[in-house]
Amino acid sequence: MLRWITLARSWHVLVRIAIATIAVAATTGLQLPVEIVFPGQPFLLYFVAVVASASVLGRTAGFVAVAETSIASLLFFDPGYSLKVTHTVDLLAIEMYAVIAALTVEAFCRVVDTAISVEARLADSEVQLGLTRNSEARFRATFDNAAVGIAHVAPDGRWLRVNEPLCRILGYPADELLTKSFRDVTYPDDLAADLAKFELMREGKIGSYEVEKRDLRKDGAIIWCRKTVGSVRKGDGSIDYFVSVIEDISARKQAEKQLRENEERFRSSLLHSPLPISLFDDREQILAVSRSWLEQSGYSREELPRLEDWTLRAYGERSGEMLERLRKILIISTEPEVRSAELMIRTKDGRERLWSFVTSPQATQSDGRRLFVCVAQDVTDRKAHEEQIHLLMGEISHRARNMLSLVQAIARQTAAREPEGFIERFTERIQALAANQDLLVRNEWQGVDVEELVRAQLAHFADLVGSRITVHGPKLRLNAAAAQAIGLALHELATNAGKYGALSVDVGCVDVSWRFDDGIFATNWIERNGPPVSPPKRQGFGTTVVESMVKQTVGGDVQLDYAPSGLVWRLTCPATNAL
Repeated sequence: MLRWITLARSWHVLVRIAIATIAVAATTGLQLPVEIVFPGQPFLLYFVAVVASASVLGRTAGFVAVAETSIASLLFFDPGYSLKVTHTVDLLAIEMYAVIAALTVEAFCRVVDTAISVEARLADSEVQLGLTRNSEARFRATFDNAAVGIAHVAPDGRWLRVNEPLCRILGYPADELLTKSFRDVTYPDDLAADLAKFELMREGKIGSYEVEKRDLRKDGAIIWCRKTVGSVRKGDGSIDYFVSVIEDISARKQAEKQLRENEERFRSSLLHSPLPISLFDDREQILAVSRSWLEQSGYSREELPRLEDWTLRAYGERSGEMLERLRKILIISTEPEVRSAELMIRTKDGRERLWSFVTSPQATQSDGRRLFVCVAQDVTDRKAHEEQIHLLMGEISHRARNMLSLVQAIARQTAAREPEGFIERFTERIQALAANQDLLVRNEWQGVDVEELVRAQLAHFADLVGSRITVHGPKLRLNAAAAQAIGLALHELATNAGKYGALSVDVGCVDVSWRFDDGIFATNWIERNGPPVSPPKRQGFGTTVVESMVKQTVGGDVQLDYAPSGLVWRLTCPATNAL
């Protein structure tokens, strides 16, 4: 009932006054046809309407109803059905009714207001009780289902309440764990530090603390835990109980241990490396230097705390330039890119040594620093050895040419009675062989570029290359055996073209080309616009070189075509035999 009264009183005041007026009008309508039998008869029903309006619709509606019923009661006194009163006693009765009705309205409104207030307080209490119960339920759910261990600990260290995750961490059932204190599960070597902070908190000197310590499981295993402790205090400021949050960090500690061991192994490997190695960061700090670096340079570790200290000692007047080069590497090396350089350094005893440096950036550290590792090697002796090899190879080449000169002299003596043309041709062939030999020596017997070989054999016609002689093909390298055979064949073709073929007239042209397709190496010699040619009547040494010798050396196929338009020579062979 009170709920409906509360709802009605929440309506707009004009709506409530209108409802009270309707009630008064209805009451008046019911009484008009009835004659007054005893004094005060019209006031009885009005009084009920007024009390009902005041109780349900509030004071304003009640007082309006009092006023309206007082006026409407004039209709029931002489003269009847008019708003006039002829007897003083009637006016006095109406006034008495108005006073009594107004007082009754106030009294009833207070009673109803009190009832509504009491009900509201009761309802609020129920709401608060419900909120309290919900809060307790949420707390229990949070406590029991947390991802970490949670415990309430008495001021003397006993467990008061523990959740399931803590039981799993320590390996105890809840009822057994509640019979112990945190001292019973703490590793003995870590107990003193934990107790010291616990006492400081109990004395009020600190508000909370966090500690990483070892605990003992029920099965005897040692685990690492991170414990955070706070407190709940009573009204007088004394501690009611502690709240302890415990997290198992054994996996993290194991990973940190492995990381430390790996770092120690890396540092040990670096320090004892047979090659000079240094580790530095993008803040120009030298973090580690191998013993071989210190031994070979002569400087001590204390002398090399920063990159600038190294450049000042190792490069002297070039220190500024070298330091800038290092700083550029620190700035632009955003990816694991290897950079190498050969630089002359000065050791502590004043010797000049050539070092080969290879620098590479490493992963960024947790503090934001970027590390760089530099591996060096003293290549002074190796470079000197390489220079000596070059000198020896030059000497070998010189001796080989001398040997070929000797062969040429012997050939001259042997063929002294032969026609002079034979001697000339034989000499040219020896010279062609010597040219091939020079190319191989210059390339350290690692093969000869095809274009270099062609141009070497066309040296006598160098002024025609590009105009009447066309040389074209991809960049390929011939092996030593193929270079000698193909070089001699080119020499014979060039000699023949100069004497009898396209190069013997002013309008003749030669096209020399080569290619590499699908594992096949091919080269062509094509003459055009020369005098008419025909197959020779006898096979000489030149034909043997151009056909048989090349074919046998590279295991390929040779086509020699004496076309009327000019000589055509084609060689094809497996690339693995020639390149």
